[in-house]
Parts: sequence; structure tokens; C-alpha cells
Amino acid sequence: MRKLTSTEIRQLWLDFFKSKDHYELKPVSLIPVDDSSLLWINSGVATLKPYFDGRKTPPAKRLTNSQKSIRTNDIENVGDTARHHTLFEMLGNFSIGDYFKKEAIEFAWEFLTSPQWIGFDPAKLYITIYEEDEEAYHIWKDTIGLSDDRIIKGGKDTNFWEIGEGPCGPNTEIFYDRGEKYDPQHVGLRLLKEDIENDRYLEVWNIVFSQFNNNGDGTYSELPRKNIDTGAGLERITSIIQETPTNFETDLFLPIIKATEKIINNKYQYDPNDFWKEPSEQTKINTAFKVIADHIRAATFAIADGVFPSNKDRGYVIRRLIRRASLYGKKLGINDPFLYLLVTEVINVMVPFYDYLIAKQEVITQAIKDEEVKFLNTLEQGSKLFNELKEKYGEITKENVFKLFESYGFPIELIEEEAADNNIKVDSAGFYQLLEQAKDLSRTNRKNIKAMHLQNELFTKLDVASEFVGYEVEEVKNAKVVFMFVHNQEVTELTDQEGYLILDRTPFYAEKGGQAADHGIITNANATIQVVDVQQGPNKQNIHHVIVNGTIKLGTEVSASIDKDKRFYTRKNHSGTHLLHAALREVLGIHAMQTGSYNDEERLRIDITHNQNITNEEISKVEASVSQAIKGAIPCEVIYTNMDEALNKYNALAFFTEKYDEIVRIIRFGTYSCELCGGTHVANSQEVEDLMVTGVESKGAGTYRVHAITSYKTIASYLNDEFLKIKNEVMVLIDKYNQGKANLQDENLESLWNQINDLAVSKEHLKQLKDLILVFKEQYKQWNKKYANFRMQEQLTQYQDLPVKTINNINVLYHCFNVEIDLATLKALVDNYKAKYDNLLVFFVDLHHQDDYKLVVGVSKDLQPHYQAGNIVKKLNPLIEGNGGGNPSVAQCGFKNKMMMLTIMENLFTYLDE
Repeated sequence: MRKLTSTEIRQLWLDFFKSKDHYELKPVSLIPVDDSSLLWINSGVATLKPYFDGRKTPPAKRLTNSQKSIRTNDIENVGDTARHHTLFEMLGNFSIGDYFKKEAIEFAWEFLTSPQWIGFDPAKLYITIYEEDEEAYHIWKDTIGLSDDRIIKGGKDTNFWEIGEGPCGPNTEIFYDRGEKYDPQHVGLRLLKEDIENDRYLEVWNIVFSQFNNNGDGTYSELPRKNIDTGAGLERITSIIQETPTNFETDLFLPIIKATEKIINNKYQYDPNDFWKEPSEQTKINTAFKVIADHIRAATFAIADGVFPSNKDRGYVIRRLIRRASLYGKKLGINDPFLYLLVTEVINVMVPFYDYLIAKQEVITQAIKDEEVKFLNTLEQGSKLFNELKEKYGEITKENVFKLFESYGFPIELIEEEAADNNIKVDSAGFYQLLEQAKDLSRTNRKNIKAMHLQNELFTKLDVASEFVGYEVEEVKNAKVVFMFVHNQEVTELTDQEGYLILDRTPFYAEKGGQAADHGIITNANATIQVVDVQQGPNKQNIHHVIVNGTIKLGTEVSASIDKDKRFYTRKNHSGTHLLHAALREVLGIHAMQTGSYNDEERLRIDITHNQNITNEEISKVEASVSQAIKGAIPCEVIYTNMDEALNKYNALAFFTEKYDEIVRIIRFGTYSCELCGGTHVANSQEVEDLMVTGVESKGAGTYRVHAITSYKTIASYLNDEFLKIKNEVMVLIDKYNQGKANLQDENLESLWNQINDLAVSKEHLKQLKDLILVFKEQYKQWNKKYANFRMQEQLTQYQDLPVKTINNINVLYHCFNVEIDLATLKALVDNYKAKYDNLLVFFVDLHHQDDYKLVVGVSKDLQPHYQAGNIVKKLNPLIEGNGGGNPSVAQCGFKNKMMMLTIMENLFTYLDE
């Protein structure tokens, strides 16, 4: 067996199959395209589904790839087992209607056993097959030459691949025997025969023979086009070749583990000759190292592909991985952010094949560091609460799960893991009910409250004192409920209902000055209260729109905590609005004054006065100016003064549509920006990270609205979505090109597609991508015109000798087309036949597109005194549910009633002469 690195193994795979005329597919993003059934690309074949089901034409019938994939359904096993990973690489070779069982098996055996390739000892390989697959059995026995004791037959549960109705088929697997060292009980082949989980026989290859269709009623039918889907795990093959006990000691993981050792005062240690001894304290330490190495790999690739930590969908998965790895770091004795320091090592390991990671390194590092810092800031308080609940109640109620999740950033799965470790119950089902309630109300959380203080008598008398302390703190421990109301009526208690309340002190920012309101939770021993909106009352009280679970009474003390993530990114966008305003005035002129703005955690917009179009060049200058201000790391000063000093001493910008107090608040970024503002901001311009203008629109009357986003996370996510959207648009065209390129190739078009496909996602490349798209579309338009002409000439030749019948001394040509044929070709065919025959009626019916049938009628000139094409179509329209017309020579219509059309053609003159 050859000694190889993981990089060499991956390249050997691709080289081998390319030598067998396979087309190499480059690895694609972990984010599925046009496939809502998948959260992640979870296998090598997942990216090929459109080719297998016929929706798209593959670039070749034989394909090979090495595809990064993510699976998180068994994340709890990562670190505890030898081969569970969240991110892994699947080596694949595929046949789409080309070779089948014999070639697929021969390829596998040659690659694994030939000294030119991997060079496994053939005596160490064992095979499983589906018990009814006689064809595969004879190929392994008669062609490859294996004895019966090396071929193990399995049932449907182990050797037949299907997922309900649709394509399915038997599979064959190849296992490598690592020897009795990994079989301390000497169970032997029974491990394979009885499908017992073990570390002796490692599956290294799985070929699915997609040859049947599951009809959904317990029956199977042969597929007209049979396919091959092969998967081989790079990590497993590397483990065997490098003779490591588990995947984690290979060169794919060990460098990351070694880099972790340099940060953490602990060592990853094992005895390679006695790896599966009884678990010990060192086993726990090793598990922590494995989890960290696995999770940082997955997070690095996911962020590089545009997924950032968040509270939903893919972002939630990445948040969970980072936080889970962070917790394992604490178990190894480190209490500071450290995962972000490992990104460099992950990239060093993977960059020979994934070179795009280099350009993403800064963004990945910053995103992981931000997530670690936020988590560690709240972890100590959350852990303290968890321990208190554990000691006091012996369980975690739904309200407390929600509090740990919302206030302290604990993913629900981590709460469940910690609870399981401590043998206590968690009301997960109740938590999800609370979460769904919050989501439902958030969709309509702005209703009524803004109008209430204009119309409601309750508000005119509202004079309770309330202080906003959210500039200084994000959580208040001993706030008091000083006022509550429901449906315009003051109340003294809220129980399991929606309502409104005011606190004597609150960290929740009320929506004003263009900044969105904070969300979060308010709690005490009797209630968990979700805050879904905050608006300002008549005397500057912050009125909290809430959903109460439990009971809250007037005068009781509560803890109030904002959604820190929402505030974190809202701050960036609000400061970004100030910087953008300053840059717009710098580039467009000081007449460009803000007339309105809005910012929340996702985006910002600003309306400005300006009397002419804003050009792309001006926007580029604006972005460059803001970028310089961000890089300048300008401290944000908060100054309280009177209006006169604000305007004359500090030259602060004020917007006189706003009503200001006697004492005003200034937000100043050095000499770059100085405005009156009551919102929350970053401490330093560098915290904005980046700013990108995403759109400019005219609002009429000399006003323009500029849309923008800030932060590495948001911009990278936006760019990823834009690139996917634009590339998907081109993929539709390239698929059409692939269907026709065998007849008409265009090297320029292919070159442009390669340039587009290879373009890495970045701000700098977005404009380049858009420019390339315009060139590509023009080139495609030229190719499509030539191809349409080629197809026309081909079909004109193909259908030049259709049979013409003579009925009542009139030549009649009637033909149904069940293939793709366009209208221009049908009309050209009509002209050709009219040139060949006198006294001719032509009826061409296109039945290719169901429910979108077409009829073209032609009449030779000498027959037009008796029959005219336009009149014929007009007469037939009501009968065939058609719509169309034409001139005496040629006419057309679209129609729906196929059966009536066929009936008319059988008795043509009965209908024409009525």
C-alpha cells in the first residue's frame, strides 16, 4: 500500500477517473441551489440531482468529483466515535445513462488494488451485495475473481437504496479489513454479516446501481436509463492509508489538533496499539480536541460559502457548532476566544484543493471571533442560571429554556446536552411553542401601538416615570413594572396574554430617529415575557409590546434583557448611516441633506435631497470614502449639550423635521461626521467593519433613497445570494447550450461561462460578474440564433418528404409533431411545401408541449379563392378552444382541445365546407 497524503489521495481519485473519460466537476457551495429539500449539500450526488432526474443536461455522461458536504443529524456522536464528522469530503464517480455494473465494479477494484493507484492488498477487501442481485454477484465472482467467502449478501435494509417512490436500486459496498487489532473480541466476519458497528471492517466504497423505479405501490419497474452513483469517504480512505486508529489522527485533522494544543494547556494523547481501552480522563480530553477540530472545519467552510452564525436555518447550525466547540474549549481549561485562531490552520490543511479559502480568511476569522466573544460574554451568567435551576428544581421548564436561549444565547441542543449530562429534564416541546408564539406575533408586532398615542385617552394621561438605561447596559436586574394595559384599558395583571407594559428602568430602545426597536425578554419567578416591539409614549416612556407566559403583576420586580445580537448589528447599521450620510455630502455636495432614514439589524437606508441622478462612479467614491473612515478607527464621541452649542460650536447636523429637547445628544466620529442623534452606536468606526451600497432609487421631487448594508457577515451573505442568483440565471442558458453544443459548439461562450463560474464571491468581483453576464448573454444570443437556424435547416431536411394525400382533387398535408419544433420552422416548412405542390392545404399540429398545442395552416395561392388560411383558423378556434389568426396564405393558433383537433383532421372537409 502506498504512503500518501490526503491531498495526493484526492488528486489520485480525480486523475484515475479522468483517465476513464470522466468529466471533473468542481466542488460547489455547501448551500444548495434550487433545492428547498436540502438545508446543506450533504453528499457528492446531492449537487447532481438535476442531471439524474433529467431536469438538466450534464456536461458529460461520465462525471467525477470531490465534494465537501455537511451533515449535522448526529452531531452528538462527533468526537465520541472514530468517523463521525459534520463536514466531510465525498469522492464520487457517476454514470448518467452510460456504463453500469460491470464497469463501475471494475473501476473500483482497479483504483483500490492497482499499485499504480492506491495499492490495497486485495486479500484485505470484502464485498457486500444485495441478496437478489445475481448480476453483481457474478461480476465480483467471475470477473474480479473473488471467492464466495469474500462476498457477503445483505437484505434490503443494508444493500438496497431507496427513499420511497422514485428511482432506486441495489448497492454494493467494499470494506477494508484492518485486522484483529481492531477486533479484540475476535468476532470476525460476523461483524459484516450481521451489520454490527465495528472498527475492524471499514467501508471505503459504496456503489448504488440505480436501475428500478419504486412505483409507490410495492412494485418496481426497470428504469429506461440506468445510472451509477458512487461515494467514497476521503477521510476514511486517508485513515487506512496513513494507518491511524481514527480519522482524527490523519493529516486532515491532526494539524488542527496540534494547533489547538499550542493554545490550550492540554495534550491529545493516545496509544496506537491499545486505542480502544476503557474510557479515561484522557478520553474526555481527546474527545474535546476532536469536537473542536471537526467543528472549526465545518464553520470555516460554511462561512466561506456565505453562511454566518445566526438564530435561524443554516446560520443557527453554524452558531451551534461554534458555541459547542467553545464549550469543549472550556472543558480543556480555556476561557477566552480561541477558535478563530485555528482558522489559519484549517485553511493551510485544505488550501491545496480549496484555494478560494485564502481570500475569505479575514472574513471567516472575524465572524468566528465575534461569535465567540458574544457567547463567552453571556455564557457565565447563563451557566450560573442553569446550575441554579438544576439545583433548585431538578428540571428546566419551557420558560427557563426560552430565557437561556433568548437572553444567554444557549442553542436548545446545547441545553439538552448539558441537561442529559446532569440527568435532568428539559421541556423542549414547550420551548418550541413559546418560540413559535414569538415568531407569529413578530410578524404583526407594529400594529396599533403607533396610532394609539395619537388617539387613545389612556396616553394623554400617561405620566408614569420611566428611564431608558440602554446606552450603558443591555440587561437590568431589578426593574419594576409601573404600568400595564390591554385593549386601551389599564390593568394590574397580565396572565398568558398579549399586552403592553412600562418599566421604571429599561434597556429596551424604543423605535425612533430611524432606528428599529429592541427585542428581548423580561422575566421573574412567575413569568417569561417576550418583548416584540417598543414604542415611545407621550412622556418618553418606553412602552413594551409583550407576550406574557405566566403571570406578571403591577409593581413586581423583573429582569429585562435585550436581544444582544439584534442590538449588535443595529448599532453597526446606525453608525454606518452616519458615515454614509457624511460620504454622500462629501461626494455629491453639502446640499445633500438627510430627510429620513431607517436601520435595523439587517440593513439601512437613507433619504437625501439631490436634484440629479446619482452615478455608479459617485457611489464608488462614496463607498471608498466610508471605507477609509472605517479603516481610520475613529472613536465615536457622545456629547450632551444645548442646541446652540451643538449647532455653532460643534457644527452638528440637525434635522428640523425632528423635535429636540433642551439638552441634545451629539454623535461625532472625529471630523468626518457630527450629527444630533438619540440612537445606539459602535464605540469606534472600525466596528462597522465594512459598508456596501446595494441600491439607489429616486423618490421624486429631488429626493433619492440609498440602500446599504454593513458588517462582514451581512455583506458576505448578500454577496453570496447575489452571486447565486446571477449564476443561476446563466445556468439556465448554459443548460440549453449543453443540449445543443454537440451540434454547434461556441468556445467563446464556454470560456465566458468558465470565467463566470470561477469568479470568487467578493465585492470587487460583483461588478466584474455583472459585466461578464452582459457579454455572456450577448454571446449566447448570437449562438442561439445560429443554433435555431441550424435546427431549422436540420428539421426542414428531416421533414421534407412528408406524405401528401389527395382528397376531393385537393392535395392535403396533415402532420402531428411530437418533438420540439418552433413556429418559425413550421412556417418555413409550410412555404417549402407550397412551393412544391399546387392546390395544397397544409395542417401542421405541434403536440410537443401539453396544454400548449399549436396549429399552423397553409394554403397555396391557387386554392385561396376557395379556402383561406386565416378563415380556416377562425372557423376552427371555437371548436378546438383556440386563439389566433393570420392571412389567406398562412395562419396559426394555440389551442387546448387535442381530441377535437384529431377528430377534425379525420373529417377535414366536413368541418371546412360547413
